[in-house]
Amino acid sequence: MQSILYDIRAGQWFWDYVAASHGGSFHSPVESARVMGKAIDHAQEARVKLARLLATKGIMVEIAYPDISTKEKAQEYIGLPMEKLKQEKKEFLDEIVPLWKRKAREREAGYDIVLND
Repeated sequence: MQSILYDIRAGQWFWDYVAASHGGSFHSPVESARVMGKAIDHAQEARVKLARLLATKGIMVEIAYPDISTKEKAQEYIGLPMEKLKQEKKEFLDEIVPLWKRKAREREAGYDIVLND
């Protein structure tokens, strides 16, 4: 199991690296694709190793993977409370952001230049 878990995590690390690089796909698409290829290789290797492990235990049926084909399905599968999160975001945008903008206008009122909102 150790090797399988490592491949799963390594695949996630490489995926995270590309996803977190923001402009990487624009500034270095070939490198981003290469790193994503490594992520896919690790994930596939984990699946092969897991299939072999299950076969040694006599489990020969196809393992059903969750349907995470859309963002919404993935969020539901991992148990994200989306309605609560949306409400918290709305409260943030309605209550906190206007406060920050007001404080910025007050702070910038003494500036010698005019800043746009």
